[in-house]
Amino acid sequence: DKEVVLAALAVLKDMFGAVPTPRDTLITRWLSDPWSHGAYSFVPVGSSFNQYAKLAEPIEDRVLFAGEATHDTFPATVHGAFLSGVRAAQNIIVSASK
Repeated sequence: DKEVVLAALAVLKDMFGAVPTPRDTLITRWLSDPWSHGAYSFVPVGSSFNQYAKLAEPIEDRVLFAGEATHDTFPATVHGAFLSGVRAAQNIIVSASK
């Protein structure tokens, strides 16, 4: 893990110059995760991006979904996963204010 962090910091320092030392790090083992095996979503033949939006639909405004497979513009990407989390958080805020 230390080698991975040092390599990432070297890239960041090369890109931005001085960067602070992280207080903590977390290295995922996505490829060896028994539930995903490094998988991500894709649109199979005969499907459409509308199915990503369908996956994102809340259930009774109480169960919300996020993740790259729920973003119909940026599926299979880190920023799609992030933006879907922002969307879910905004939905929670709206629901809480009702």
